[in-house]
Amino acid sequence: MYRWLMAAFGAVATTTWANKPSSNAADDPIAATATYDLPAATLPQSIREKMAVAGLSDDEVSFWVEPLDGGLSNAANATTRLEPIIRHRADKLRTPASTQKLITTFIALHTLGENHRWITRIHPKGVIMNGTLYGDLVIQGFGDPAMTHDRLRAMLRQVEARGIRHIQGDIIIDNSAFQDVKFNVNAFDGQGMRAYNAAPNAFLVNFGTVEIDVLPSGHDEIVQTSTGQATKFVPSDHQSAALQVLPPLADFSAPSQISANDTRCLSENKFHLSDEKLTVFGGTRADCGRQSYWLTFSDADKLAIKAVKGIWQSIDERFTGRVRIDDVVSPGIAWLIYPSKPLSEQIYLINQYSNNVMTEQVALSLPLSMGVAGVHDPASNYPSVLNFISKWWQTHLSSQPPMMSRASGLCRDCAITPAAMAELLAFAYQQPNFEVFKASLPIAGQSGTMMSLSERDPEHPAIGRAHIKTGTLNNVKSLAGYVMDTQGRWYVFVGMINAPGVGYSDHATAVLDEALSYVAKL
Repeated sequence: MYRWLMAAFGAVATTTWANKPSSNAADDPIAATATYDLPAATLPQSIREKMAVAGLSDDEVSFWVEPLDGGLSNAANATTRLEPIIRHRADKLRTPASTQKLITTFIALHTLGENHRWITRIHPKGVIMNGTLYGDLVIQGFGDPAMTHDRLRAMLRQVEARGIRHIQGDIIIDNSAFQDVKFNVNAFDGQGMRAYNAAPNAFLVNFGTVEIDVLPSGHDEIVQTSTGQATKFVPSDHQSAALQVLPPLADFSAPSQISANDTRCLSENKFHLSDEKLTVFGGTRADCGRQSYWLTFSDADKLAIKAVKGIWQSIDERFTGRVRIDDVVSPGIAWLIYPSKPLSEQIYLINQYSNNVMTEQVALSLPLSMGVAGVHDPASNYPSVLNFISKWWQTHLSSQPPMMSRASGLCRDCAITPAAMAELLAFAYQQPNFEVFKASLPIAGQSGTMMSLSERDPEHPAIGRAHIKTGTLNNVKSLAGYVMDTQGRWYVFVGMINAPGVGYSDHATAVLDEALSYVAKL
């Protein structure tokens, strides 16, 4: 189920791209700045044949495939790069879609280290007597990418364990570490409730989403209730289905049961989520089994307020104060610190399942942790993040830095040349923490977003022998990562297609599959 959950945060609905790539440079500002490297004849014939079936022109497809010097381990001393064996339109700026996550996750790994953890700090402002805090409790968020509802509950349970069982005051959430990062979740494609559109927040709860679990009659399942106790999640009769919202939200209403007499299973378009209420239109079918959905809250601040209050009220039934957002001057040493999971685990989830909002969280944390000039910044915003990435690129690489407006690739104005992406991947290969980076990438035909390769072609030669990040928008299809051939030699692989409708075209997918196959069979 977790694979299904995480995949929801990276999926992208089809949309019309007004600024689609065009072979007419006068109509396309990205194309107008492009240069071309080698003739189209450098493409293998088998790839060309797939392009013809897909109706793709030479100008809509880019590849860079570069041999690496030996195995993936013990590469720290590699200093030279070999000539690419495939190099086609590789200096043309392309929209990368989610392959852009490779940029964010590797720079974070290189800068922060695989063991980096985000710290959420908690400070009581007042006096604690006999288990009661006479004053306010401050929660300071610093960008934890995965403060799930169960981890939030565990954190607040630690507050209780440290001696605060009742708060005679307010709970204050200080999320000032990220500045001006809110955006309209409907702006990208009008599908604001879908999890991949969630916006970042310095105190991001549950990926900015609520989880809706539906269990029709005839199925029993042990779940955590709002009080943290294990209980059976089961409908009361055979005509209905139990419905549960997680995290439990204060000042929010949702049905506890829906009809199980519908002719079809419940679908995401049957929900309407507002700040105060979940409405379900229709029901589900009794034999559908457990269904789970993740819906984006329109405002991450409001979700955090309602989640903190809902969970704390399950611990402190007498709590009548407010939960509010405010900037607080830190009193110094934190009374309680709650560390995140390490960066190595975070980038695994990001790259395996293409989680957008986690990527934004990681990126926005970079200036806080290091700063562009090696100095900690007091707060982070998108200009400081993009400046950080650009400065890092200019320090370590020779190619043109990527053009980015968001870190996750959920952007139509983002661009990078395949040659530049390849240089990043070749640089990553040389670093001591490369194995951590490689392990975060989906294995072809076996894990993450590359699992479907084995469904399309069970005999594909790259299955189990390529670590590849995928990227999909309506007019973008891309792959980037590492491929091993039959002799155990590894290659940097970058393939990007920018053309109308290619994101969900089986024929366009076949072009990239054939390129993977060509390299894997060498």
